Amino acid sequence: MKKVAIIGLGLMGGSLGLALKRRGLAKVSASARREETRRLALSMGAADEVYETPQAALRGADVAVFCTPVCSIPEIANTCLTAFEPGCVVTDVGSTKSDLAREMARLFQGKPVVFVGSHPMAGSEKTGIEVANADLYNHAVTALTPVAGTPEGAILSIENLWRAVGSKVVSLAPDVHDELVARTSHLPHLVAALLVVTAGRNHPVDLPEFCGPGFRSTTRVAAGSPEMWHDIVKTNPTAILAELRAYEKQLGGLIAAVEKQDFCEVKAFLERARTLRSELLG
Repeated sequence: MKKVAIIGLGLMGGSLGLALKRRGLAKVSASARREETRRLALSMGAADEVYETPQAALRGADVAVFCTPVCSIPEIANTCLTAFEPGCVVTDVGSTKSDLAREMARLFQGKPVVFVGSHPMAGSEKTGIEVANADLYNHAVTALTPVAGTPEGAILSIENLWRAVGSKVVSLAPDVHDELVARTSHLPHLVAALLVVTAGRNHPVDLPEFCGPGFRSTTRVAAGSPEMWHDIVKTNPTAILAELRAYEKQLGGLIAAVEKQDFCEVKAFLERARTLRSELLG
């Protein structure tokens, strides 16, 4: 790993650039559409070179990391087919993997470029390079999602990238990944959004005064990028729908208990939730 190209300099791309540079792991070139972002990336030390176009950033790179919304990755990569160096290994930071793996396999078929999907379980509801953090990936779990036939050398290259910035790396199939994160990431985000929309319906003027720490912490992720989450739902609808239906079933049980004023069942439900939370979070 001599030169890493980072396509997109938001929170994820900016943080990766900072992590690579501060650890002295590789030369970093990057691309960003906004001139302000390019200037800030250089002043922060998130990259050695920053360009307006991804094609320019890819020159000489042996590893390329796409840090743009997941639906945009194949589109951008398609415009860069002649810019990738032979032998370049391409990865990403997207939250869904199955659709992307199929699209990238089709795109790179017969090309001297290999795609290995990645999903670092790190981030924030905040966006932009302004909130980038060199330690964002430290101690985070990063899922690799290679498909059958992916060269071992390419997998090792991306595994080494994420380990070098502090991540714990696990490998699993793209469809398995999408099913798991639908439950632990995508469902919680949509539920948080539902909570905000429900609480905010025709709200009285003084309602914000009653949005205390519990409301703020429970709904924090609902402040995330609508564009990014649109892409996540669009590329993982089957798994997300299954989790929404499971949630609907649990909600129906709780509604029934409250309607019947079965407060013993309500307490039992809350006790199960408390125990399960401890088990899930260790």
